[in-house]
Amino acid sequence: MFQFETIIPDIPFLLVGVPLTIGLTLASFLLGTTIALPMAVIRIARTPVLHQVTVGWIEFFRTTPPLVHIFWPYYVFPIVFGINISAVTVVIMALAANTSAQMAEIFRAGLQAVPKGQREAATVLGLSPVQRLWYVTLPQAVRLIMAPSANTLVSLLKDSSLAAIIAVPELMNRGQLLSTDTFRPIEVLTLVAILYFVLTYPLALVAAALERRSRAAFRTF
Repeated sequence: MFQFETIIPDIPFLLVGVPLTIGLTLASFLLGTTIALPMAVIRIARTPVLHQVTVGWIEFFRTTPPLVHIFWPYYVFPIVFGINISAVTVVIMALAANTSAQMAEIFRAGLQAVPKGQREAATVLGLSPVQRLWYVTLPQAVRLIMAPSANTLVSLLKDSSLAAIIAVPELMNRGQLLSTDTFRPIEVLTLVAILYFVLTYPLALVAAALERRSRAAFRTF
């Protein structure tokens, strides 16, 4: 039988991990997105050498699990290179790398969806490549990028639970500790799942709303 009343006093212990979960998610998303835009531009421009490096980065992080990217620097760097990186930094770097690969493809698709005539008109006006990107292409692509970006953020929030594997005291890690201390893993982990749902469901609704708007925006092109 479920006995949730036995863990009610321990709910604040779980909630303490929520800000760190959100912080890991936002930091990873912002860093990954910042890296992603230049990579998308390089892929579209097919800049020699940089294009191959960018494609290699994207394909590697899209096809390998985030857990490996957390484990490898956390355990290998101290042994092989003598570099010790904090657990929080490792998680942010690993999740940001995965996010950059996903967001680079999202940016690329959005930028390429902007009609070619818009870019040609900007060229005729004498705008530089950076100005064309910043003032013409990117503002129009944003409407198409927002929905998949929101979905990426939802997935990233869930992936932040992988930080528990190296004892970062976020929501999942605190759930594991509490389930061990109370011998109530079913109740505790059910509560953890509910908390993740509370965090992610509003983002999922936003993503769905943005997707509807992006379809309408696409019809205007």
